[in-house]
Amino acid sequence: MIKHKRLKERTQLLLFLLFSCFCSAQKITIDNKSDFPVEIEYSHKKMEIGINQKQTINEKNGIKNLSILYKNDKKLKRNIHVFLSPQESLNINLRKDSVKFKGDKDALHDYVNGQFGELMFKITEYQKYARNNDAKGFIRTSEMYLADVLAKAEKLNNSPSGREDIHYKEIEKLVKDRWFFTVFVSFNGGQLNNTGKELMLYYFEKYFKKDIGNYSCNDSSYQYEIIRTYSQNIKLLNLKLPKYEIVEHSEDDEVNQYLPTKCQGEYFRGSYNFWVHKKDLVRAEKYKKILEEKFHVKR
Repeated sequence: MIKHKRLKERTQLLLFLLFSCFCSAQKITIDNKSDFPVEIEYSHKKMEIGINQKQTINEKNGIKNLSILYKNDKKLKRNIHVFLSPQESLNINLRKDSVKFKGDKDALHDYVNGQFGELMFKITEYQKYARNNDAKGFIRTSEMYLADVLAKAEKLNNSPSGREDIHYKEIEKLVKDRWFFTVFVSFNGGQLNNTGKELMLYYFEKYFKKDIGNYSCNDSSYQYEIIRTYSQNIKLLNLKLPKYEIVEHSEDDEVNQYLPTKCQGEYFRGSYNFWVHKKDLVRAEKYKKILEEKFHVKR
């Protein structure tokens, strides 16, 4: 009788553990305390949350990014990066001009989605070194800020795997992407002087060269600005870049041949926005058609 009872208890425990493994899911609760309804996009899904309402997402496959669209302004969009393991949960409190996190890794989410940006965008400080033609000072300072941000992210992630943790790897990619663009625009403001050339070559060899294959312009507009600038200066800097098939010919084919397809699409998006700004609807319509037919982008 006792053996039968113990066998039953073990069976129940195994079933519970098995059920937990199959049913583990991230739990994200979004509480809308802003003044307007919002639309949430995640994992190719959409949901709406009214004012002073909240909804919970249980996602078995995990969520890496949430996009929040405020209904009062279609152009106002906030992206939230998520770094949760299965069975972890997070509350996201939306307010008019801010987002607050509470739950698992709340300090990490607050840092990556808000605070670290202030530490990264040191453009004014970097520009002082560029104006003084101090390439070594520029490099030393930029590397110091990058190391500081990554060290804090690792500490807040608090994983026994350290920098080999999957979430840390995701954060590192995000941080370096934004950091590189900030560094880039700080010295690249037109025709390159000798300091600008030295800096472009340094960051090319250490960061850009090994990541060229990852520059798809899917993740951010930062990538487009960087890869296009290197492409524009390929002869000046004596660089080697991979070539791509031209999707739509233009007067900038010499540069665009070094841009992946979606990056070429960003070029035509820029042309479209330029002519819309100039209120030249005929030319704007031309680029709108190119975007829709050749790059499958709806305007």
